[in-house]
Amino acid sequence: MPFTRTIIEVAESDPRRLALAGDGDRFSYLELRGACTLIRSGVEHLLDGPDAIYRRGANAETDGVPIIAVSLSRAIDVARFICGVAGFRAIIAVLDPLWPQAHRLETIRRVDPAVVITDDVVFEDALGAPELWTGRAVSLAEFDALAASAPASAGPEVRPRHEPFLLLFTSGTTNLPKGFLRTRGSWDHNVGISRAYLGAGENMSTIAPGPVSYSLTLYTVVEVMATGGSLYLQSGFDAIAAAHTIDAERIERFVGVPAMLPTLVRASERSELSLGSLREVITGGANQSERIRATFEAAAPHAHLRSYYGASEIGFIGYSDSDDGTRLTPFRGIGVSVRDDAGAGVPDGEIGTLHIRVVSAVERYLSATSVDRITGEDGWASVNDQASFADGVITLAGRAGDIAVSGGHKVSLPQVERALASVPGCEICCAAVLPDAALGSLIVVVVEGSQVPPKHVMQEALRSLLAPQFMPHRYYRADELPRTAGGKIRRVAVTELVERQHAERL
Repeated sequence: MPFTRTIIEVAESDPRRLALAGDGDRFSYLELRGACTLIRSGVEHLLDGPDAIYRRGANAETDGVPIIAVSLSRAIDVARFICGVAGFRAIIAVLDPLWPQAHRLETIRRVDPAVVITDDVVFEDALGAPELWTGRAVSLAEFDALAASAPASAGPEVRPRHEPFLLLFTSGTTNLPKGFLRTRGSWDHNVGISRAYLGAGENMSTIAPGPVSYSLTLYTVVEVMATGGSLYLQSGFDAIAAAHTIDAERIERFVGVPAMLPTLVRASERSELSLGSLREVITGGANQSERIRATFEAAAPHAHLRSYYGASEIGFIGYSDSDDGTRLTPFRGIGVSVRDDAGAGVPDGEIGTLHIRVVSAVERYLSATSVDRITGEDGWASVNDQASFADGVITLAGRAGDIAVSGGHKVSLPQVERALASVPGCEICCAAVLPDAALGSLIVVVVEGSQVPPKHVMQEALRSLLAPQFMPHRYYRADELPRTAGGKIRRVAVTELVERQHAERL
């Protein structure tokens, strides 16, 4: 894996170069290599010696490679375990500590890791039930103490590219997560995209403020370590702390979700901190409105702001440097096909289900977590996102759950949001649906903030931006929209906010 090779090489050539920082801890590349050695020592000791790592793991889907799962609250701890476990014959699985405990326990039962490391005492106790699973659960403190006293391991090593090294999951907040494996080679391809398009490079300092259980941040750990950069982490997004870090450390690159940007600008202005060191600002995970782009570019005039779109199961798909980020240029090596429900291609410019052909796509989910395929027999992969394709440009319509049917019309909820976000005072908003006997669905919008414009102002602006069938039926205001730990607005939770009358109707 390139990032294991890079950790080893930089530890030799520039041992004091900062590798990881966050949660009050810092690791130089030399210290990170030492941490990787300790993690391998601890795992091998738990599994009764270095040879046991080859005996434990009978699952044919993992090629017999054992799974080491972590559910940890601190980003810096998750990052060091990703680096450490990737340096020997094992698969690292990151479970979001904010998932419901029942989801985490059922995931453990299904994927059968050899070891689970957690700093959640309640979760650790629940893992002790012998009927659940036959592996070993240890606390983070116990593991670190055991690793420090265990016989020294061989340390990190570069493993074969075909070998699986990472078990990723879909969101586990409301439904049981589906798991899928990544080989080292599949993310070699992704790191190449990061070098060519996303500003990752040697000695580049990057801040990624969000939980490492969130795939955007998790991938940033890999790409920064693979390219010999320095990564600053936050366990949860703190705009003031992030602004202080950017200003004090002269951070050159930011990776996060678009909703973080206006908050970061406000924090820097209030605290009189500079964002002027930023050269590359990379956003993903959600659409980026034109207003957010303009506001951030004014505050960070030297930064190149690029949004990208992809799916964890497929890889990078396309990028945008302008407007609202929904018109995308495909990354190199990407094949694009848009199809109807029967699997036939649709005419250029019409909305259908997006299919991608790329070497980084995963074939299927782990059978213990889902029977669904990701890549078809024809080599085209899809996660059922909706889009159109014409003249070499992908135009996003939304994720599979982002298309509502109201009055017989298909309505793209992200398109409604992008239009509303262009109205001053409505920069942070969410479109959702409520059931309706006559129309099937009512389109509702909820705007975050205390200074929301009157309903008639929003309506007047939207009439010039949206087709009549896209116009919202109801308007609401909320002090704060519900978000994931990574900062993404949770559409399902916004619907619940309205249904429970916890949002003010305008």
